[in-house]
Amino acid sequence: MKIKNLLKKNRLFIVFILFGCIAFLCSQRWDVWFGNPIEPPYLSRNFPERIQLTLGNEGQFSRNVSWQCGDTLATSNLFISKKETSDTTAIEAAGKLLHTQGGTTVTYHAKLTDLKAGEYFYSVSTGGKQSDWYNFKVSTNDRFTFVYIGDIQDTIGGNAGNMFSKINRNNKDAAFWILGGDVIERPHDQYWNEYYTSMDSISQTMPVLACPGNHEYYKGLCNKLDERFIYNFPYFVYSRNEGYAVFNTNYQNVAIITLDSHHGFWTLFSQRRWFKNTLDKMYDVKWKIVVLHHPVYSVRGKLKHFFIRCLFNSLIRKYGVDIVLQGHEHCYARKITKNNNNTLVTPVYIISQSSPKNYKINPNSSYDRLENGMRFYQTIEICTDTLTLKTYTETENLYDQVRIIKNDCKLLVTATK
Repeated sequence: MKIKNLLKKNRLFIVFILFGCIAFLCSQRWDVWFGNPIEPPYLSRNFPERIQLTLGNEGQFSRNVSWQCGDTLATSNLFISKKETSDTTAIEAAGKLLHTQGGTTVTYHAKLTDLKAGEYFYSVSTGGKQSDWYNFKVSTNDRFTFVYIGDIQDTIGGNAGNMFSKINRNNKDAAFWILGGDVIERPHDQYWNEYYTSMDSISQTMPVLACPGNHEYYKGLCNKLDERFIYNFPYFVYSRNEGYAVFNTNYQNVAIITLDSHHGFWTLFSQRRWFKNTLDKMYDVKWKIVVLHHPVYSVRGKLKHFFIRCLFNSLIRKYGVDIVLQGHEHCYARKITKNNNNTLVTPVYIISQSSPKNYKINPNSSYDRLENGMRFYQTIEICTDTLTLKTYTETENLYDQVRIIKNDCKLLVTATK
């Protein structure tokens, strides 16, 4: 009887300790898991603004243009003309009324398809109010460069705009930019305004492609992506699959696939099926690039992003993905795969960031090159059988370089420090 009473008391003590530990953990992590600061109230200006050019849903000869105007739906169009002609075409835009915690806004987007090589000029109009004219180019050059930027996640009035102006000035001929998620600090209008301020004169003329990061999500047991992200990058309107924001396109001989790594680990299984089906259709594309926010291999702990690594990495390797572009961990890291003969092969894993925030990292991670406390960006140049990835600091110093050569069924990967 005494033994039973003792066991009963011990069980109660263990339960008490367990609940105490859970309560302590929740008190420490509550804001990380569930903290959603109230969005300050805002008013949408009754004039077309936050204009953004993105890659389109029909390959390299398509584009999308999005913008914001007012808080009620109105007739909207995009006007476009080719430099070599005097004809102007009006394309009707689709509008979406978005009710957010801080206010109401309307986003619009127009699809441009069947574009030809050359220079185009466009302007957007809503309710009779028309924006300035902007230009962009469509190229068929088989040698091209694009820019990759990891987490932006800037503060209000931050310095991202200065960095982006330098990048744009030094890479005027870039085909497009890719953003690795966390383009904003919070899903608030003021942070969206900060993003567009930092991208002013760039987002209107340079096609932008982004994947979602955790800071585009509202926190909770079930994470919810800010709808503004979908309509600011409107290719997601047509490419979403089972609720998560994924996208794929071909540009010349390059397949680009973006994943939605923060949607919830239980959705990663169905996202894996989409990923596999997409890779199956790209078997004959020479170069394959995957973009996702959370790194496959973390620099902050071996068990972090375990489900992402388990579900995605086998496909990345099986289908011969060349470059995996990642963010989230606010550092620069480069990891090159090695085969059984200790020879460098693909995939090459890159983590990068341009945010003022710095996180602690594990210096004993599996990455070959590792640096934090600085901001970086990458240029990726592709010319037939050669891909060259260069990493620059925000002061424009070349920090790292990787070259991949594929020809005659041979693969050569080299890195210089």
